[in-house]
Amino acid sequence: MDYSNYFEMNELANKCRRKWNIHDNNPIDIISLALNKINNLTISFLKFDGNFSGSSCIVSNQVLIFINSNHPLGRQRFTLAHEIYHLMAERNYINISSLSHEEIESNAENFASCLLLPHGGLDSYEEEFNIEKWTLEDIIKAEQYYQISHDAFLFRLNLLGKITEEEREKFKPHIKRNARKLGFTQQLYESYTNYEELVIGNYIRLIELSYDNQLISKEKRDKLLFNKYKEYSINKDENKKYEK
Repeated sequence: MDYSNYFEMNELANKCRRKWNIHDNNPIDIISLALNKINNLTISFLKFDGNFSGSSCIVSNQVLIFINSNHPLGRQRFTLAHEIYHLMAERNYINISSLSHEEIESNAENFASCLLLPHGGLDSYEEEFNIEKWTLEDIIKAEQYYQISHDAFLFRLNLLGKITEEEREKFKPHIKRNARKLGFTQQLYESYTNYEELVIGNYIRLIELSYDNQLISKEKRDKLLFNKYKEYSINKDENKKYEK
């Protein structure tokens, strides 16, 4: 994340939260919230190799987001928030015409981080729990409360000067074990689903309705739900990859 645009993206994320009637300090279920607040949205969780996190597009007024289901839940939530920024840009809610690819991706990462946990919410959390120096226990409790990516949260705390680079590296390993020691489940640090592929949202509703009304066969239904979406998501933008 680039600190230079951090507060600008925080304000944009806050505007999005206000539009959705979500208080700055409240954690959000970004998956359910997106499905409720973004019209004609379909989210496809597909298994991809490597560091491909996700992509998004708008086709015939249908909003499509693809997320790598091999990644931990915290990272998937970050990916979804990241893609919401790209969708806002594609719909011209924000102007990115003068930005480079690197600047756009930096904006998307800052936006995603602040959408899940606004800067004001972070300040309030520190004040409520009297955090003057972040420990690993503090970090795990905060990311569990806000359901955010461990790596992304460490990156942000380091960006804001709240932990050193050495502390960031020290806090990275064995997160599942450390969370378990504090009494938390490992769900945030594991993949979202054990299914090979999962599609939720508007597209699935339309396809299932057609299938229920015997307008398409089961084979056609399965092909529409999975095969074409996976092929499209892979080929749509090979360069749209990021790590967080």
